[in-house]
Amino acid sequence: MGKIPQFTIADIQLGVGNHEFYKGLELYKRGAVKNIKNDFFDYTATVSGTKDYLVAVNSSSYDRGDCNCYLGQKDQLCKHMIALAVAAVYKHRPNDTEIIKQPLDQAVCSGEIRDITKEEIENIKVDISRGVSLIKSYDGPSSKWFQYQDGLTKGSRLILMALSRLPVCEKSATICISLLKRLDKKLLTSGIDDSDGTVGDLMDQIVEVLNLFASLDDNLKKFIAKNLPKGEVFNWERGFGI
Repeated sequence: MGKIPQFTIADIQLGVGNHEFYKGLELYKRGAVKNIKNDFFDYTATVSGTKDYLVAVNSSSYDRGDCNCYLGQKDQLCKHMIALAVAAVYKHRPNDTEIIKQPLDQAVCSGEIRDITKEEIENIKVDISRGVSLIKSYDGPSSKWFQYQDGLTKGSRLILMALSRLPVCEKSATICISLLKRLDKKLLTSGIDDSDGTVGDLMDQIVEVLNLFASLDDNLKKFIAKNLPKGEVFNWERGFGI
């Protein structure tokens, strides 16, 4: 039996752009991943694209590997590496192939108007912390910048998925507002390279979660308007009657 990959289809989907993920998935589904082998560290295969490419992916991380295509030679994660990573999961972890259906990069509201339980708060905060831990400073070589940006993308998506489970109530709104403040502080003080706007977009989507809350509960709109910080550079208060 081959080495078990330490990632799932959802892990791959969370960590790469939607376009790249589905291109890699399509390569796998049409049988372009051939001659898969598993040695001590890596999966290797030939992946057919415009021509046949020699591809390797590390079993511990789908974004560590090699490909002799144009992007792979620039140390960037390519669709051929994604296709091989997908193939490894389907072969060795067939129960972990579920694809996330909800939008990954935009606000989603549960629509449930109720109080949040203590257990829900604890679980959601754990998931938020996982996402925030990936939003960190960068001072590495330029060759690793794309990998770093993929980390920001995954962190952002983990956070939005956690927020999508929040019921509509004051405690949920407080979680969102506290998270905005936390991310704003990290942007200002932690050396995050947000040149592609991933974290800024995340913060806009968190505000949109609050907007969705407010659209369902007028009293909650007043609470958000009262507690959302005023005069911030992102104009968070816009739309709440402040």
